[in-house]
Amino acid sequence: MKSVGLIGVGPRGLSVLERLSANAAAHAGTDIVVHVIDPNQFGSGEVWRTDQTSHLIMNIVASQITAFTDNTVTISGPLHDGPNLSAWAHMLATGKIPNTYPREVFDEAVETHPDSYTRRSFYGHYLEWVYEYIVSTLPPNVSIREYHHKAVSVSDVEHGNQAVVLDDGSTIIVNQLMMAVGHGEAELAAEEKSFHRLADTTGGHYYPPANPADVNLDLVEPGESVLLRGMGLCFFDYMALFTLGRGGRFVPGDAGLRYLPSGDEPRLVCGSRRGVPLHGRASNEKGDSRIEPSFLTEDKIQELRLQRANGKLDFQGDCWPLIAKEVETTYYTRLVAAQNCEALASEFRELYSGAPWSSELERIVLDKFHVPVELSWDWDRVARPWTEADIVDTGAWREFVRGYLAVDVHEAKQGNVTSPLKAAVDVLRDIRNELRFAINNGGIEADSYRRHVQGSFNSLHAFLSIGPPWSRIEELDALIDAGIVQIAGPRFTVDCDYGRGSFIGTSMVPGDEHRAGVLADAMLPRVDLSRTKNRLLCDLRQRGEATHFSVPSSSAAPACVTGGASVTERPYRLVRANGTVHARRYLFGVPTEGANWVTETGIRPKVNSITLGDSDAIARSILGLPSRPFGELDNPRQALPINQSSTVIVGGPSGGPAREFGLYD
Repeated sequence: MKSVGLIGVGPRGLSVLERLSANAAAHAGTDIVVHVIDPNQFGSGEVWRTDQTSHLIMNIVASQITAFTDNTVTISGPLHDGPNLSAWAHMLATGKIPNTYPREVFDEAVETHPDSYTRRSFYGHYLEWVYEYIVSTLPPNVSIREYHHKAVSVSDVEHGNQAVVLDDGSTIIVNQLMMAVGHGEAELAAEEKSFHRLADTTGGHYYPPANPADVNLDLVEPGESVLLRGMGLCFFDYMALFTLGRGGRFVPGDAGLRYLPSGDEPRLVCGSRRGVPLHGRASNEKGDSRIEPSFLTEDKIQELRLQRANGKLDFQGDCWPLIAKEVETTYYTRLVAAQNCEALASEFRELYSGAPWSSELERIVLDKFHVPVELSWDWDRVARPWTEADIVDTGAWREFVRGYLAVDVHEAKQGNVTSPLKAAVDVLRDIRNELRFAINNGGIEADSYRRHVQGSFNSLHAFLSIGPPWSRIEELDALIDAGIVQIAGPRFTVDCDYGRGSFIGTSMVPGDEHRAGVLADAMLPRVDLSRTKNRLLCDLRQRGEATHFSVPSSSAAPACVTGGASVTERPYRLVRANGTVHARRYLFGVPTEGANWVTETGIRPKVNSITLGDSDAIARSILGLPSRPFGELDNPRQALPINQSSTVIVGGPSGGPAREFGLYD
């Protein structure tokens, strides 16, 4: 018998479970017991739990997120197709799934279309259904045992087994262990401790980096001033919780969206280093497909690696020209299409693609197709959209912000194919597979990783490609109109004024100063193995069973030590502090940020998702089966579908005490 432990059964743990089930046929003569361990509901985990407020929405459309493989996925294991979120909603709305859900879930299913941004709790219901589906269709030799607990430690015991200790004191013995524990709380950094001290001594409040869904905001009084540091996705969550969550409403008005306050809202001042929020996500015109890269391809990356003695790339010299060429080619192609026609745009793309990036030949092609110089793509202006004239005083800054938000919404409403700007920035989402192929596992030289990936590209990538739906930008604009929100200027910083007992926020705009008794760091905790409060990871680190991942250096520059845990290349076996590898212990997802790149994104269908390749490789390694390494391609195969034309006899969310399925039924 083979005994497997899965710690953390959110989307990544769920994917590994699905791949274990799919690959288990190769072990038809071996009984496999899978112990699934998560204090939350299986499938949704903590982030996507179904009891969270309905005011928090996803930032990816329903047709572009899934839990199943498809025929674009190049893996060694069998492909088992299944519904993406949009298709699942249709199955629920049309009775192909028994409706055992609350009324609001069914109503949302009826309203959901492929390009909907659903509530996060709705996606949680989908993930819980996937878990129930997997469990109900396990092969005969596989069984599940469930534990709604936290794992707090793991250690090696006799016969090559591992003992997993749960928070109730019980112990589970497994042969193989996979951990996908996701984001978690972190110990406060020095600056955060100073904020906490000020709040304690003045009766104010400080909210450190956290998932806003987990934060108790009831202590913030109506009308109270709140500083929000950061204007990423967490900021928009706080914005929704402090407004919609306090009873306010957005309604259409003659001049655009209007906000009707409830009177219970605080006054929000938000700011960031860049000064403006993430780009609003455009209306989706791509369905579930992506633009295939023409320049940053896996073949090209491999060719560049072979040209270097150590196989390590310089991000700025090797990768950035290819990334920039992908983005700019799409921008100009859509611009020519908007000004002329698709046929001419195709002709333009063919000519422009052949011109080296940032060359005189590019300008010649642009002139041939009458692209005005004033519409030229400018990376500096994209990254820093304001000018010196916009920051001379607070009045100029307010005027710039209102115009900037209006343009962002206008472009986003056009769509991610029609709008040249939004089509261009969406390319950064489309080429994430290739970016991971270049960056993962120390693929970039340490100094370049430190200066170019961590130092600039990660921030730019987030700013341009992982923003909220454009409706959130429109809501932000309405809240500024209503006097609920102010946006501070660029280079926003927060300090403690102990003399006056308040937090003080300032920017580079003269006179831009804001005081408040409440401060929220609107961001998730940084991935940092040395600061994590996850008891399991702490235990592993303290005993030398886990250590930080370092991007190696082949020059005089030091290695770049990241916050994430050190793992091998796929299938991500955990590396000890002494450099040895645990052959039967795997770590997957967010805690490996550094060894892997942008680990927070979901599984996207029809794009050969790397996450699915990771899940399959882990599952096959657990089962003792070979799998192809990352980047070695196979021919697409036909996935085995779930029959969506007939009733699927799987109920709603799981719950109750520990259960057993399969062999033990």
